Amino acid sequence: MKFIIAPGKYPDHISSSKIGQAIYSGISRALPDANIVTMPVTDSRDGMPALVKHTIGGEWFELPFFDAFWQNKLGRYLITKIDGQDTVIMDSEQIVGLELAIGKTRDQLFHATSHGLGEFILDAISSGHKNIVICLGRTAVADGGLGALQALGAKIYDEDGTIIPEGENPLISANSIDLDGVKKLLPSRTRITILLNYDSNYETRSDIDYLNETQESFLEDNLVYVTEKANQKYNLDIHPMPSSDAIKTLAGAFAMIDAHIFRSSFEWVANVTGMDQTIRSADVLVTATDDISAESMHDELLYHLSKIAGTNKIPTFVLCNNFIDNFEDYEQLFTGIFSTQMSEYHLKEYDEKTVFDNYEAVANQLARTMMSFY
Repeated sequence: MKFIIAPGKYPDHISSSKIGQAIYSGISRALPDANIVTMPVTDSRDGMPALVKHTIGGEWFELPFFDAFWQNKLGRYLITKIDGQDTVIMDSEQIVGLELAIGKTRDQLFHATSHGLGEFILDAISSGHKNIVICLGRTAVADGGLGALQALGAKIYDEDGTIIPEGENPLISANSIDLDGVKKLLPSRTRITILLNYDSNYETRSDIDYLNETQESFLEDNLVYVTEKANQKYNLDIHPMPSSDAIKTLAGAFAMIDAHIFRSSFEWVANVTGMDQTIRSADVLVTATDDISAESMHDELLYHLSKIAGTNKIPTFVLCNNFIDNFEDYEQLFTGIFSTQMSEYHLKEYDEKTVFDNYEAVANQLARTMMSFY
């Protein structure tokens, strides 16, 4: 019997790879002859690029850049091969991620820019790479991605026709945008792929002073106005919706330059790394997460894993700390749900050994339950 173990997201102080090891230990004690494969799907400060490197290999390339608050930093992106072609994969967390916004004032957040993300792309293009994949996670930057376009050669003008300088949120004063410089920069056959929703952070940070409603509304109105003018000038069809977080997702700016946008980043990753095939080879899939609830089921990783297994009629079990039974019909995705606690509790209240011992014990119980059916 072949088990695939694929733990999902946990708070920063809990290692999902160690959760996987605990599950492995619990199953192997009950079924010593079982074929058990632990498949990492998260748990890295480098986010999705690290997952790709672990799965199919690649090399890191380091570069200096300006982060969202115009601080000089050193970052890196992955160079790997996908379908026989060199491909650059970069994660936005290190450039515009929520962690950078901790301790910043609302005024600083209001002026933050995605310019550094454009620097990463420019570096990859200058190095001769034509396949670029950008993973956009959560961000406190609210410039609609215009800062990134500035770094790529776009000229953004204010109401007086003056070019807005690089270094702060260009959306504040933006009135129109000239993309000709970007189009000249991008070589023929350059392919930029944007992956949405993948997020290496476990949860939205509660210690960030987010923009207020007035600030967000102002920037959203500006983004709609500038985008509509770009639609007319370049025959585009991009329509950012108010209250949709369009100013923060940054994807709309890349749509202006013909980027390919995927709404399920983990589905893309699973496909190019062969994870899909690995899951299909299993007799049993065991995944794990902190809690099962309506909110957690919006996690595309958990949903996609169970969807692949369900399509192939592979029994799928999820182990969790908290089972909050308010997730509508999502329970149909799983063959069974095992909780490490019979009442709600929070991981931070327990030491790691207790948490891992709980997972090992529950995994052992799951394996012994499986033995009674086979």
